[in-house]
Amino acid sequence: MQLITSLDLKNSEYLSKDRFISYHHQLRLIFSLGKKVNHILEIGIYNSLLTEILKSNGYEVTTADIDHHLNPDITLDLAQDFALPKDKFDVIVLFQVLEHLPYEQSEQALKKLAAATKKYLVISLPYNSLYLALQLRVSDIPRPRYLSLKIPKFWSTKPISDQHYWEVGLKGYSEKRILKSIGNAGLKVKQEFTDPVNPYHYFLVLEKTTENN
Repeated sequence: MQLITSLDLKNSEYLSKDRFISYHHQLRLIFSLGKKVNHILEIGIYNSLLTEILKSNGYEVTTADIDHHLNPDITLDLAQDFALPKDKFDVIVLFQVLEHLPYEQSEQALKKLAAATKKYLVISLPYNSLYLALQLRVSDIPRPRYLSLKIPKFWSTKPISDQHYWEVGLKGYSEKRILKSIGNAGLKVKQEFTDPVNPYHYFLVLEKTTENN
């Protein structure tokens, strides 16, 4: 896995409009879990934006990353035989992370994360598709309305990013396969969606099953 600090990213390029849409959903989904969720493990960091907003809202946040240059609280390589303290974190969040591992390794990592969390995992994955989205905004209606169409690229094997081993929607990585892997990890889907404005990010709120407690 290539370290993000080796990619020479500029914040002006990384912090795109689409990425801010994803930050909004990351926060919204975490907030939706309620007041019983307080201690969060965030895996995969580049900047402190999400962490700082969560902390300013009273959450206790521990950060983890493979890249020690980012100064995470825990240096963690999901591709290795890692161990996390069980029942310490109310929710473990990782956004656009698992696809940086070969699929079989991402499945094993998901199982270990499911065992470690008290209750929830909140994740996002890249969803490779052809899509059309139309937005309608009316002055007296607070939320826009969308008409959207999305077709997974099931005929292609090439991820959008050369840093990814796989992406949802590509040949061999159907949404059905991903959901089966989630179930095999001892998790059930509490919520799933893509935003029509940025359908490349596929969000899932996952809850630990009784059998995995």
